[in-house]
Amino acid sequence: MRSISDQYVADARQGPSGIRRRELTAFLILAFTIPWLLWLVRALTGIDLVAAGGMLGVGVATFVTVRWVRRPGDIPRDTAMAPLRPTGRLVRFCLIGLAAPPAFAFLAVAIGALAGVYPIDLTGFSGLRAVYAPETAGQDGVPVGTILSALAVNLGMSVLALPLFFCEEWAWRGFLLPRLRPLGLWPALLLGGLIWGLWHLPGFVGTGTAHRLVPFLVTVVLFNVLLGWLRLASGLIWPCVIAHAANNTLVNAFVQVLFAADDRQALSNPWTLGLGGWPGWLVMLAVIAALVAGDAFRRAAAREPVPARMRARPRRLRRMVTGVFTVVLVAALTGAAVQHSLAPTDPRRYAIPGRLVDLGSHHLHLRCLGTQGPTVVFASGWGDSSTTWADLQAALATSGRRSCAYDRAGYAWSSPGTGDQDVTAQADDLAALLSRAGESGPFVFVGHSWGGHVARLFHARWPERVAGMVLLDPADEHTMKDLATPAAIQAGVWSAAAAVGLLRTGDWMVDPREPRLTRDNVPVVFGPATWEAAAAEMRTYDASTRAVREQPRTAGSWGSLPVIVLSARGDQPTITHHSQIAALSTRGRHIVASTDDHYLHLADPALVLHHIRGIARQKACHQTGGEPAAALLRRAQEEGGVRPTTTATC
Repeated sequence: MRSISDQYVADARQGPSGIRRRELTAFLILAFTIPWLLWLVRALTGIDLVAAGGMLGVGVATFVTVRWVRRPGDIPRDTAMAPLRPTGRLVRFCLIGLAAPPAFAFLAVAIGALAGVYPIDLTGFSGLRAVYAPETAGQDGVPVGTILSALAVNLGMSVLALPLFFCEEWAWRGFLLPRLRPLGLWPALLLGGLIWGLWHLPGFVGTGTAHRLVPFLVTVVLFNVLLGWLRLASGLIWPCVIAHAANNTLVNAFVQVLFAADDRQALSNPWTLGLGGWPGWLVMLAVIAALVAGDAFRRAAAREPVPARMRARPRRLRRMVTGVFTVVLVAALTGAAVQHSLAPTDPRRYAIPGRLVDLGSHHLHLRCLGTQGPTVVFASGWGDSSTTWADLQAALATSGRRSCAYDRAGYAWSSPGTGDQDVTAQADDLAALLSRAGESGPFVFVGHSWGGHVARLFHARWPERVAGMVLLDPADEHTMKDLATPAAIQAGVWSAAAAVGLLRTGDWMVDPREPRLTRDNVPVVFGPATWEAAAAEMRTYDASTRAVREQPRTAGSWGSLPVIVLSARGDQPTITHHSQIAALSTRGRHIVASTDDHYLHLADPALVLHHIRGIARQKACHQTGGEPAAALLRRAQEEGGVRPTTTATC
């Protein structure tokens, strides 16, 4: 019975070289084309088969390549499906594949908890309850039944999905890894991981999750190195199949939520969560370092040596890899040149939707619609521009309600400011902007996330200019989590993408729920200047949150100011904080939305619009001395068909 190495030597003798460019090209074209076709189906029909269909498709690509392109004498041996003996060795490595990913994830969770980026709850297990037993929310104690049920569910999912994980492992570790080996062990492992990661790209495009791509790629490359060792050490793909299944089910859906608090934002942060965030990277790097120190990679590679003929003639593959990187480099340089040449003409091609207001040291963009007061002023969250409010502005304008949205210094059409752009400077800018633009107050402020900080600082300094506030999932100034670092990294990645012209290729990287005004102006709205400004905001994170913390925190300290605080459901500590903000006013109301989406104005615009109109009507009633109930009802129906609540009546 021939070994796998013997099979490679025999195959090498049959052809002009040990590495065949044709089979690699055929495999990669098929492997990448299928998920993009499924992405097109999703874009046209809304039917999402990208994940499962892509996994099955890469298995099909492998079968087609080995059956009709490569044509080895023994497909199972050629692609590491056999031999299965000795059985004891196979079982031992399969157990390693099953146990290692959850063990790594537990270590990553522990590191994250110690670093303060993982919200741990060892008394109520609120995160686990929120996912698997929401009816028990708020209870204390170890939910043994829920833990066992969640474990059983994920083990069952692992078993059911094994055919799909087999397809991937057959492709990436069974077919691709040996074909990249002539480059050297480490180039093969790293390049294979990058190819594997980029293959997932259709799952990110058009889903509003592009910000997760970079940490995902880092995780995939590191995980590929470990799976590569497991594949070479065992000589088979089956332990990798089990490890892959354990990671995608037991790790992602069980271990990473087992000890978690019900903190939606922390549990959705791709830079810090479990094995997929930086704590997990540290764990995987430590394991890789230990394997290297123990000479495990060299011994594993020696079990399946690259045949001499393949080692002697790797030039064709190296030329191909060099060509790929050359194409990427040329594309990046070309994109940068295009970006640099087109940027000066952007003001003509992406006309400013509002007007620029001169503040002396810089200009801010302001877009106002409607005529009827009180004027609603929108303050955007971090990384967002005035265009994110375009749909809400249009809805308010249909009934005449005046609203204004603006871009903070450096964002979109606004020019960069001078000095540190902390939240105090941003509140000063907003006050000057409204005055110089001739907008008369008092105003109803709508602040989302970071914009909530701006609105609260504005009210603290000029309370007479504020008629009311609607705060949408406002940022928490008391959090001890390191939000600035991952945000700054995200800003850097987006800035680099914009610098090489990637954002000029369309709106595919933008949340599809964004208004058309955003999607039509992506190169400006999310251009390099915007992300430079966003990064500058994060550099003043400590000063900004300190300025907000220093404001009065006593219940009722805002007097009878009409205030609505809308929270996304799920994150209990944040919800509690939001209720405390609402209690600052004797007329404050705290409402938890039915969605856990932080972008409430995109996820539930009708809810947001209803409460903006309610606050605006309260001020209008106060200014006019009241309005008959019938007239108020007619006005409410005209402005959106929503019956006024008791807080909206005069």
